[in-house]
Amino acid sequence: MASLSGASSFPEVPPETERISRVNPRPLHVRSFAKVNLALSVLGRRPDGFHEIRTVLQSIDLCDELEFWPCRELRLECHGAELLRNEDNLVWRAARALAKRVSAAEGAEIVLRKRIPLGSGLGGGSSNAAATLLGLARFWNLRVPAAELQNLACELGSDAPFFLCGGTALGTGRGEEIYPLPELPPVFLVVVYPGIPVSTAAAYGSLSLTLTSPGSANKIASFCERTQEGAGCLTGIFNDFETSILPAYPAIRQAKILLEERGAVATLLSGSGSSVFGFFNDEESALAASRGSVRETWRVFPAKTLSRAEYFQRMFG
Repeated sequence: MASLSGASSFPEVPPETERISRVNPRPLHVRSFAKVNLALSVLGRRPDGFHEIRTVLQSIDLCDELEFWPCRELRLECHGAELLRNEDNLVWRAARALAKRVSAAEGAEIVLRKRIPLGSGLGGGSSNAAATLLGLARFWNLRVPAAELQNLACELGSDAPFFLCGGTALGTGRGEEIYPLPELPPVFLVVVYPGIPVSTAAAYGSLSLTLTSPGSANKIASFCERTQEGAGCLTGIFNDFETSILPAYPAIRQAKILLEERGAVATLLSGSGSSVFGFFNDEESALAASRGSVRETWRVFPAKTLSRAEYFQRMFG
Protein backbone atom coordinates (compact mmCIF):
# COMPACT_ATOMS: atom_id res chain seq x y z
CA MET A 1 0.00 0.00 0.00
CA ALA A 2 1.31 3.43 -0.86
CA SER A 3 2.27 5.79 1.95
CA LEU A 4 -0.42 8.46 2.00
CA SER A 5 0.84 11.72 3.42
CA GLY A 6 -1.97 13.67 5.10
CA ALA A 7 -0.17 17.00 5.61
CA SER A 8 -1.82 20.06 4.13
CA SER A 9 1.56 21.69 3.47
CA PHE A 10 4.18 20.21 1.20
CA PRO A 11 7.56 19.58 2.86
CA GLU A 12 10.70 19.40 0.77
CA VAL A 13 10.92 16.18 -1.19
CA PRO A 14 13.64 13.90 0.23
CA PRO A 15 16.58 13.45 -2.18
CA GLU A 16 15.72 9.81 -2.95
CA THR A 17 12.10 10.68 -3.76
CA GLU A 18 13.23 13.65 -5.81
CA ARG A 19 15.45 11.37 -7.89
CA ILE A 20 12.61 8.91 -8.42
CA SER A 21 9.97 11.53 -9.19
CA ARG A 22 12.11 13.23 -11.84
CA VAL A 23 13.64 10.16 -13.48
CA ASN A 24 10.96 10.28 -16.19
CA PRO A 25 11.30 13.63 -18.01
CA ARG A 26 7.80 13.26 -19.47
CA PRO A 27 5.12 13.04 -16.77
CA LEU A 28 1.54 12.18 -17.61
CA HIS A 29 -0.38 15.37 -18.44
CA VAL A 30 -4.18 15.36 -18.05
CA ARG A 31 -6.62 18.18 -18.80
CA SER A 32 -9.55 18.55 -16.41
CA PHE A 33 -12.42 20.24 -18.29
CA ALA A 34 -15.26 22.39 -16.98
CA LYS A 35 -18.98 21.98 -17.66
CA VAL A 36 -22.03 24.18 -18.00
CA ASN A 37 -25.64 23.19 -17.34
CA LEU A 38 -27.86 23.67 -20.38
CA ALA A 39 -30.98 22.86 -18.36
CA LEU A 40 -31.56 22.31 -14.65
CA SER A 41 -34.74 21.52 -12.71
CA VAL A 42 -34.92 20.94 -8.96
CA LEU A 43 -37.82 18.56 -8.31
CA GLY A 44 -37.80 18.49 -4.51
CA ARG A 45 -36.01 17.24 -1.41
CA ARG A 46 -35.30 13.52 -1.11
CA PRO A 47 -35.58 11.39 2.05
CA ASP A 48 -31.76 11.27 2.23
CA GLY A 49 -31.59 15.07 2.54
CA PHE A 50 -30.33 15.67 -0.99
CA HIS A 51 -32.42 17.22 -3.76
CA GLU A 52 -33.80 15.33 -6.74
CA ILE A 53 -32.72 17.11 -9.91
CA ARG A 54 -32.79 16.75 -13.66
CA THR A 55 -30.01 18.49 -15.55
CA VAL A 56 -28.39 18.52 -18.98
CA LEU A 57 -24.64 18.93 -18.71
CA GLN A 58 -22.21 19.99 -21.42
CA SER A 59 -18.41 19.79 -21.47
CA ILE A 60 -16.50 22.92 -22.48
CA ASP A 61 -12.80 23.40 -23.20
CA LEU A 62 -11.99 25.65 -20.22
CA CYS A 63 -9.73 23.44 -18.12
CA ASP A 64 -7.39 22.88 -15.21
CA GLU A 65 -4.27 20.77 -15.72
CA LEU A 66 -2.84 17.85 -13.78
CA GLU A 67 0.62 16.30 -13.92
CA PHE A 68 1.48 12.87 -12.53
CA TRP A 69 5.12 12.08 -11.66
CA PRO A 70 6.58 8.83 -10.32
CA CYS A 71 6.99 8.94 -6.54
CA ARG A 72 7.11 6.42 -3.67
CA GLU A 73 4.10 8.01 -1.95
CA LEU A 74 1.13 10.18 -2.80
CA ARG A 75 1.93 13.88 -2.79
CA LEU A 76 -0.07 16.91 -3.98
CA GLU A 77 1.03 20.36 -5.07
CA CYS A 78 -1.48 23.07 -6.11
CA HIS A 79 -0.95 26.23 -8.14
CA GLY A 80 -3.32 29.02 -9.12
CA ALA A 81 -5.87 28.74 -6.33
CA GLU A 82 -6.15 29.09 -2.59
CA LEU A 83 -4.64 25.94 -1.15
CA LEU A 84 -7.21 23.57 0.30
CA ARG A 85 -6.29 21.16 3.07
CA ASN A 86 -5.63 17.74 1.62
CA GLU A 87 -8.75 16.24 3.17
CA ASP A 88 -10.84 18.98 1.47
CA ASN A 89 -9.15 18.72 -1.92
CA LEU A 90 -10.98 16.42 -4.32
CA VAL A 91 -7.76 15.52 -6.15
CA TRP A 92 -6.31 14.23 -2.89
CA ARG A 93 -9.50 12.43 -1.92
CA ALA A 94 -9.78 10.80 -5.37
CA ALA A 95 -6.15 9.67 -5.31
CA ARG A 96 -6.52 8.18 -1.83
CA ALA A 97 -9.78 6.44 -2.75
CA LEU A 98 -8.30 4.81 -5.86
CA ALA A 99 -5.07 3.84 -4.08
CA LYS A 100 -7.11 2.17 -1.33
CA ARG A 101 -9.37 0.41 -3.84
CA VAL A 102 -6.47 -1.15 -5.78
CA SER A 103 -4.01 -1.51 -2.84
CA ALA A 104 -1.52 0.56 -4.82
CA ALA A 105 2.11 -0.50 -4.38
CA GLU A 106 3.38 2.88 -5.55
CA GLY A 107 2.42 6.51 -5.25
CA ALA A 108 2.49 9.61 -7.43
CA GLU A 109 3.45 13.22 -7.14
CA ILE A 110 0.43 15.14 -8.45
CA VAL A 111 0.67 18.77 -9.56
CA LEU A 112 -2.65 20.61 -9.99
CA ARG A 113 -2.73 23.88 -11.93
CA LYS A 114 -6.06 25.65 -11.39
CA ARG A 115 -7.80 27.91 -13.87
CA ILE A 116 -11.46 27.05 -13.25
CA PRO A 117 -12.63 29.31 -10.40
CA LEU A 118 -13.74 27.70 -7.14
CA GLY A 119 -17.46 27.98 -6.31
CA SER A 120 -18.27 29.00 -9.87
CA GLY A 121 -20.82 26.34 -10.86
CA LEU A 122 -18.44 25.02 -13.54
CA GLY A 123 -17.67 21.73 -11.79
CA GLY A 124 -13.94 22.31 -11.40
CA GLY A 125 -13.50 20.27 -8.22
CA SER A 126 -15.58 17.34 -9.49
CA SER A 127 -13.74 17.46 -12.81
CA ASN A 128 -10.41 17.36 -10.97
CA ALA A 129 -11.60 14.30 -9.04
CA ALA A 130 -12.64 12.41 -12.18
CA ALA A 131 -9.47 13.41 -14.03
CA THR A 132 -7.43 12.13 -11.09
CA LEU A 133 -9.21 8.76 -11.17
CA LEU A 134 -8.72 8.42 -14.93
CA GLY A 135 -5.19 9.81 -14.86
CA LEU A 136 -3.94 7.60 -12.03
CA ALA A 137 -5.57 4.52 -13.57
CA ARG A 138 -3.52 5.19 -16.72
CA PHE A 139 -0.41 6.26 -14.80
CA TRP A 140 -0.44 3.10 -12.67
CA ASN A 141 -1.42 0.96 -15.67
CA LEU A 142 -4.59 -0.28 -13.98
CA ARG A 143 -7.63 -1.97 -15.44
CA VAL A 144 -10.39 -0.67 -13.18
CA PRO A 145 -13.94 -1.58 -14.34
CA ALA A 146 -15.95 1.46 -15.43
CA ALA A 147 -18.62 0.64 -12.84
CA GLU A 148 -16.02 0.80 -10.05
CA LEU A 149 -14.75 4.18 -11.25
CA GLN A 150 -18.36 5.40 -11.30
CA ASN A 151 -18.85 4.23 -7.71
CA LEU A 152 -15.70 6.03 -6.58
CA ALA A 153 -16.77 9.18 -8.44
CA CYS A 154 -20.23 9.09 -6.82
CA GLU A 155 -18.61 9.08 -3.38
CA LEU A 156 -16.58 12.18 -4.30
CA GLY A 157 -19.39 14.40 -5.59
CA SER A 158 -22.67 14.48 -7.49
CA ASP A 159 -21.08 16.00 -10.60
CA ALA A 160 -18.01 13.77 -10.64
CA PRO A 161 -19.59 10.83 -12.58
CA PHE A 162 -20.41 13.16 -15.49
CA PHE A 163 -16.72 13.93 -15.91
CA LEU A 164 -16.03 10.25 -16.53
CA CYS A 165 -18.32 10.60 -19.56
CA GLY A 166 -18.10 14.13 -20.96
CA GLY A 167 -19.89 15.51 -24.00
CA THR A 168 -23.62 16.17 -23.63
CA ALA A 169 -25.50 14.14 -21.02
CA LEU A 170 -28.58 14.00 -18.83
CA GLY A 171 -28.00 13.83 -15.08
CA THR A 172 -30.73 12.50 -12.78
CA GLY A 173 -31.00 11.62 -9.08
CA ARG A 174 -28.56 13.97 -7.32
CA GLY A 175 -27.05 14.52 -10.76
CA GLU A 176 -24.84 11.43 -10.47
CA GLU A 177 -26.91 9.14 -12.75
CA ILE A 178 -25.57 9.94 -16.21
CA TYR A 179 -27.19 9.20 -19.58
CA PRO A 180 -25.40 10.36 -22.76
CA LEU A 181 -27.49 12.51 -25.11
CA PRO A 182 -27.09 13.32 -28.82
CA GLU A 183 -23.93 15.36 -29.35
CA LEU A 184 -24.23 19.05 -30.04
CA PRO A 185 -22.19 20.49 -32.91
CA PRO A 186 -19.30 22.76 -31.84
CA VAL A 187 -20.75 25.92 -30.30
CA PHE A 188 -18.82 28.94 -29.03
CA LEU A 189 -19.57 30.60 -25.73
CA VAL A 190 -18.25 33.10 -23.21
CA VAL A 191 -18.19 32.30 -19.49
CA VAL A 192 -18.16 35.12 -16.93
CA TYR A 193 -17.17 34.48 -13.31
CA PRO A 194 -18.25 37.61 -11.39
CA GLY A 195 -15.66 37.18 -8.65
CA ILE A 196 -17.94 35.77 -5.94
CA PRO A 197 -18.36 32.08 -5.10
CA VAL A 198 -21.83 30.71 -4.34
CA SER A 199 -22.19 27.90 -1.83
CA THR A 200 -24.20 25.01 -3.27
CA ALA A 201 -25.89 24.46 0.10
CA ALA A 202 -26.85 28.14 0.31
CA ALA A 203 -28.18 28.06 -3.25
CA TYR A 204 -30.46 25.11 -2.50
CA GLY A 205 -31.53 26.77 0.74
CA SER A 206 -32.57 29.91 -1.14
CA LEU A 207 -34.61 28.04 -3.75
CA SER A 208 -38.36 28.15 -3.27
CA LEU A 209 -39.48 24.66 -4.15
CA THR A 210 -43.02 25.96 -4.51
CA LEU A 211 -41.79 27.35 -7.81
CA THR A 212 -41.01 23.84 -9.08
CA SER A 213 -43.45 21.08 -9.91
CA PRO A 214 -43.59 17.62 -11.47
CA GLY A 215 -43.99 19.51 -14.74
CA SER A 216 -40.33 20.45 -14.46
CA ALA A 217 -39.39 16.85 -15.25
CA ASN A 218 -41.46 17.08 -18.42
CA LYS A 219 -39.67 20.32 -19.29
CA ILE A 220 -36.33 18.53 -19.04
CA ALA A 221 -37.64 15.63 -21.14
CA SER A 222 -38.72 18.08 -23.84
CA PHE A 223 -35.31 19.76 -23.78
CA CYS A 224 -33.54 16.37 -24.12
CA GLU A 225 -35.63 15.64 -27.20
CA ARG A 226 -34.68 19.02 -28.63
CA THR A 227 -30.96 18.19 -28.38
CA GLN A 228 -31.53 16.13 -31.54
CA GLU A 229 -32.04 19.46 -33.31
CA GLY A 230 -28.42 20.39 -32.62
CA ALA A 231 -27.60 23.98 -31.75
CA GLY A 232 -31.27 24.94 -32.22
CA CYS A 233 -32.02 23.60 -28.74
CA LEU A 234 -29.88 26.32 -27.13
CA THR A 235 -32.62 28.93 -27.36
CA GLY A 236 -34.50 26.82 -24.79
CA ILE A 237 -31.84 26.63 -22.06
CA PHE A 238 -33.13 27.16 -18.50
CA ASN A 239 -32.10 26.88 -14.84
CA ASP A 240 -34.42 26.87 -11.81
CA PHE A 241 -31.73 28.53 -9.69
CA GLU A 242 -32.00 31.77 -11.65
CA THR A 243 -35.24 32.62 -9.82
CA SER A 244 -33.41 32.90 -6.48
CA ILE A 245 -29.75 33.50 -7.35
CA LEU A 246 -30.10 36.44 -9.75
CA PRO A 247 -32.11 38.63 -7.33
CA ALA A 248 -29.81 37.75 -4.42
CA TYR A 249 -26.52 38.46 -6.23
CA PRO A 250 -26.52 41.71 -8.26
CA ALA A 251 -23.06 40.99 -9.70
CA ILE A 252 -24.28 37.71 -11.21
CA ARG A 253 -27.32 39.42 -12.70
CA GLN A 254 -25.08 42.14 -14.14
CA ALA A 255 -22.75 39.55 -15.68
CA LYS A 256 -25.74 37.97 -17.44
CA ILE A 257 -26.85 41.39 -18.70
CA LEU A 258 -23.31 42.05 -19.98
CA LEU A 259 -23.41 38.92 -22.14
CA GLU A 260 -26.82 39.84 -23.50
CA GLU A 261 -25.58 43.34 -24.37
CA ARG A 262 -22.59 41.85 -26.18
CA GLY A 263 -24.78 39.80 -28.47
CA ALA A 264 -25.23 36.39 -26.86
CA VAL A 265 -28.09 34.46 -28.47
CA ALA A 266 -28.85 32.76 -25.13
CA THR A 267 -27.49 33.24 -21.60
CA LEU A 268 -27.78 31.20 -18.41
CA LEU A 269 -26.51 30.67 -14.89
CA SER A 270 -24.36 27.51 -14.69
CA GLY A 271 -25.32 25.07 -11.95
CA SER A 272 -26.10 26.91 -8.73
CA GLY A 273 -23.72 29.72 -9.74
CA SER A 274 -21.92 31.93 -9.68
CA SER A 275 -20.75 31.81 -13.32
CA VAL A 276 -23.01 32.73 -16.20
CA PHE A 277 -22.41 31.88 -19.84
CA GLY A 278 -23.67 33.03 -23.20
CA PHE A 279 -23.70 31.32 -26.59
CA PHE A 280 -22.58 33.16 -29.72
CA ASN A 281 -23.09 32.51 -33.41
CA ASP A 282 -19.39 32.03 -34.18
CA GLU A 283 -15.92 32.09 -32.66
CA GLU A 284 -15.19 35.62 -33.81
CA SER A 285 -18.30 36.95 -32.04
CA ALA A 286 -17.44 35.09 -28.85
CA LEU A 287 -13.87 36.38 -28.84
CA ALA A 288 -15.06 39.94 -29.47
CA ALA A 289 -17.55 39.66 -26.61
CA SER A 290 -14.86 38.39 -24.23
CA ARG A 291 -12.72 41.48 -24.79
CA GLY A 292 -13.19 44.92 -23.33
CA SER A 293 -13.66 46.28 -19.86
CA VAL A 294 -15.35 44.35 -17.09
CA ARG A 295 -15.10 44.71 -13.34
CA GLU A 296 -11.65 44.17 -11.91
CA THR A 297 -12.73 41.12 -9.88
CA TRP A 298 -14.49 39.42 -12.81
CA ARG A 299 -12.89 36.74 -14.97
CA VAL A 300 -14.00 36.16 -18.56
CA PHE A 301 -13.30 32.97 -20.53
CA PRO A 302 -14.03 32.37 -24.23
CA ALA A 303 -14.73 28.66 -24.71
CA LYS A 304 -16.12 25.96 -27.00
CA THR A 305 -18.31 22.93 -26.37
CA LEU A 306 -16.66 19.49 -26.52
CA SER A 307 -18.08 16.26 -27.88
CA ARG A 308 -17.36 13.04 -25.97
CA ALA A 309 -14.68 12.06 -28.51
CA GLU A 310 -12.98 15.48 -28.25
CA TYR A 311 -13.29 15.34 -24.47
CA PHE A 312 -11.14 12.22 -24.16
CA GLN A 313 -8.81 13.05 -27.04
CA ARG A 314 -7.95 16.37 -25.47
CA MET A 315 -7.91 15.07 -21.91
CA PHE A 316 -4.85 12.95 -22.68
CA GLY A 317 -3.72 14.60 -25.92
